[in-house]
Amino acid sequence: MNLIIDSTLSEPPSEISCFRDVTMYSKVFHFENVLLSCKMGTRSMYWNWLKNNGAHDFISYVLHEGELESGALMHPEKGDIVVDRINALNLNYIITRLKRISENL
Repeated sequence: MNLIIDSTLSEPPSEISCFRDVTMYSKVFHFENVLLSCKMGTRSMYWNWLKNNGAHDFISYVLHEGELESGALMHPEKGDIVVDRINALNLNYIITRLKRISENL
């Protein structure tokens, strides 16, 4: 199963260290792939952002909006986990939701 994360959740006000923690936990314990979904034309920008900030290690692939993949969705407006940012205040909530989603597969 895939975890698909909306690319805007890697940007501030999200904390890049917490974003990396979420991707590491997801990849190591629960999901086969961690995918980042971004708007057409922004793929290299997000990849470079993640790489320059040391948060690319557990991202399997960067999708653009037209590419269809199934999986659990983390997004600011819709999906299985709805959060407007990833930071220390909601990290425990996100990790708990990821665990529950993977247990229900």
